[in-house]
Formats: sequence, C-alpha cells, structure tokens
Amino acid sequence: MKKVILFLIDSMMPDVLERCIALNRAPGMQFLMERGQYIPDCVTVFPTMTASIDCSLITGVYPDQHKVPGLVWYDPEKGKMYNYVNGAIPVKRIGVAHCAANVLFDLNESHLSKEVKTIHEVIEENELVSGSINVVAHRGHKQHKVQIPPMLDALTSFTLRGKVSGPAIMSMGTLVKPDIFRPITWNMAQTLTEGYGINDTYAIDVLIEVIRSGKQPHFTLVYLPENDHKLHKTPFDAVSHLADVDKQIVRFLDSFDSWEQMLERNVCMLISDHGQTVIGESADHNIPLDRLLRDFSIQPLAAEVTKKMDVVICNNERMTYLYPSDESKLLPMVEAVSGDQRIDLIAWKESDQVVVRRGGTDETMRFWRNGPYRDVYGSHWGMEGDPKVMDVSVEGESLSFDTYPDAFARLYGSLFSQTAPVIVITAAKGYEFLSECAPTHLGGGSHGSLHRQDSLIPLLVAGASRPFGTPARLVDVKDFILQELGVLKP
Repeated sequence: MKKVILFLIDSMMPDVLERCIALNRAPGMQFLMERGQYIPDCVTVFPTMTASIDCSLITGVYPDQHKVPGLVWYDPEKGKMYNYVNGAIPVKRIGVAHCAANVLFDLNESHLSKEVKTIHEVIEENELVSGSINVVAHRGHKQHKVQIPPMLDALTSFTLRGKVSGPAIMSMGTLVKPDIFRPITWNMAQTLTEGYGINDTYAIDVLIEVIRSGKQPHFTLVYLPENDHKLHKTPFDAVSHLADVDKQIVRFLDSFDSWEQMLERNVCMLISDHGQTVIGESADHNIPLDRLLRDFSIQPLAAEVTKKMDVVICNNERMTYLYPSDESKLLPMVEAVSGDQRIDLIAWKESDQVVVRRGGTDETMRFWRNGPYRDVYGSHWGMEGDPKVMDVSVEGESLSFDTYPDAFARLYGSLFSQTAPVIVITAAKGYEFLSECAPTHLGGGSHGSLHRQDSLIPLLVAGASRPFGTPARLVDVKDFILQELGVLKP
C-alpha cells in the first residue's frame, strides 16, 4: 500500500499554477501534473479563511457540522470573540496570550466538534499512522507537549502550558516537535522572525527528516503558508511567489533517489485552501462597517461584552459576521448595510431557511435543505424568490452555480455553524471590509468571500489508484485519502 502525502499550499490559484508551469518556473508541480490528475476548479469552504477550511479538510464536512465558523468569530453564549491569529494589531489589542491559546488549544480541543471525526482519528482507529506538519487543525488521539520558546513565553505571560491532541507524528513549528529519533537540524527557519518554524522551509525540513527516520506515516498533511503572506502584499508577483513554493516541492522530491521513486512509494496530492482577490488601491475599496452601522452601538474590540452594545463585528477580510445583541435588531442591520453596492451579498437565517439579499438592491431569495431541486453534488434544496441573486441556474429540478460555486451548501454551512442570530456579508470583487484594527490590503490580495475568485482552487493528484471524482470539493478529499489507504471502500 502506498503512503499519502497531501501538501496544503495557502492561496495557490489555478490560473497562477498554470502560468507558472507554462513559464517553466515550477518543475516539481509540472512533474506531478504530467503524471497525475489536475482539477482546476475544486471548490473550497466558506468563509474562504484558513481555520474553517482546515477543519473541513480534516473532517470532510462543512462548518455547520464541524462548528468552526471562520478565522474570527464570536460566541454569544460565552460573550467571547475568537481570533486564530489574524492581524498583528487586533491580536495585540485582544491579547497575544488569548489569541495564541485560541489557535494552539481552543480550536482543536473545544471548538472543533466532537460529533465529527478527523482524518487522523479515523486512520489511527484503523491501526495505521497519521501525521500533521504545521496545520492549525490537527486533532488526533495522541497528546503532545507544547514547548513555548522563551520570548513567546514572556509575551504570553507564561500562560501557555499543557498538551494538544494530534496524530502520532505531529509538528507545529518548533512548538510541537515530531516524535522521531533525531532533531531537525537548526537553521534560521526556526527563529522568531520566521514564525518559529511555521514556514515552508521548516515544514519541508520536518517532512524530509520524518521520511528519512523511517517513521513516515501512512498519511501526512503538510501546510505551506508563505505564498499567502506574499500575495497579501504583492499579488502581481504571484508567479514568482508560487515558483518559490515549487522550490520547496523540488527539495522534497530531491530527497528521494529519483522523483519517480517518490511516486512509486507515495500518492502525492497538492491542494489550496482558497484563492485571493486583488483589492483596489483607493481608500473607497475598504468598506467602512462603522459608518454603515452608525445607528447602532458597536462592541469595541477587546472590551467586555455588555448588553448595551447592539452588534459584535467579526471581520474575515472579504467576509464579515455581524452578531446582533438582540434578534429584533437583525433586520434593521440588514437594511443598514444593504444600500452599499460595494457589498455583494447579505444573508441571514429565518427558522431553517437562508435568506439572501444582493447589496445595493432589494432583490432577495431564500433556500432550504431537502427540497425538490438537486445540485451537481447530489444535495437537495428548496428555493423561492429570484435565483439571479446568487446567479443560480435552474433547469427542471436541477440547480447549477457559477459566480458562487456550491453556493447553497457553503453559505448554509457558515450560517448554521452557530445557533445564534447572525448576519453574513460579503464584499464585491475588488473590495474588503474595514473595521476596528482589522488588517486591510489596499493594492494587495485578500479573501474570505463566496465569489469564485476566492473559492475555486486547484487539486493535483499523482500516483493514486483511481481518479478523484468530479465535480470536486475540498470536503471530498478526506474520503478519497481513506479509500487510497484501504480504510473506506471506493
């Protein structure tokens, strides 16, 4: 049985991948593409933010089942906002210790639903070995000690103590080290300025050493984050950024006697978590939520939540959750944001239905599960109103999506990831949301929305025993891997 290695390359986009290969700047990815299956239009999860997507990747379900709504979200029952380290200024305002605890402990140990099993849990319950390198969502059956570097320990007031769950072989930068017989050779990739090993170089260092140690898991998930960081700043250099990622893939391939030997021993998969949209350079490409919601009292960031405040804003770049303190304020808030044409979609729950309105108009539609219409993924939906609001095509009892891929399941997944009243708003192409301390990217890249630009990702599979089914979704990857390992029947 071959082993499976899945590279999760942050913000890799199909058009950039294709250009990079056409310009002969990605020999590693070209090698895999020529010997495998390439799917340019795999659909990712909404919101198109890393934390919720990573949870869907390892569980095979949308957020309505795994219960991690986004990178930034709010729990009304506990009166707490959770930020899995998005933006230096909000992290500093909320507290480094609080945000570090969110991502190191809370996400896997309490936020990720126990009602769903991760791929690591399933693999190891079937007496195989699983591995995770630098992925924020990593829950498994083994407890790993977190080793906090002295400077980070001081920044977090010495509060980050304990263990995290993960698969048998796990690395989280230098904070959690894999259980192999020799340490990773020290280099600058392990320093504070390089994120204590949460970078491409260290991830590949760990992968190579794990394989050489003779402890390669049957499945290994490897996260490569640097492409995303660069695209946020210089999106027009996208080919160069992806070429840098390919150098790390080549370094991995070169660790074998030949590249062909790697494929003889492994199924090798490459996938992205989301795309990115270029944001305009002028200030009006930031949509000021405080101005749109000026008739409501907005909860200040990091202040104690009180009932005197009308709304909590959780900004996920090109998507935002608005949490009204009282359900009676929900529709007035919808009206307050609906007049701005820079807002693409506004959506909220009514009982078991999702209501969607297009920004700058009064056009609405609604949809719900288990109706007479069937989409291309086999899900059934009910629908009424104007389907053009979400660019939905209807032929008889068949639905298809264009501008917003897998729109119903993805939007439903985000809204029903929590029971509390909540409004989802997404930014039109070229725009992102502006709120207190949130990171902005004028002239740079951003993501978060339901739009196809943020939502369609490449999937590359080489060395597998069967083709990956199409149309493809990121949530289907888990079962495909379990089939390749013989845990599930095809």
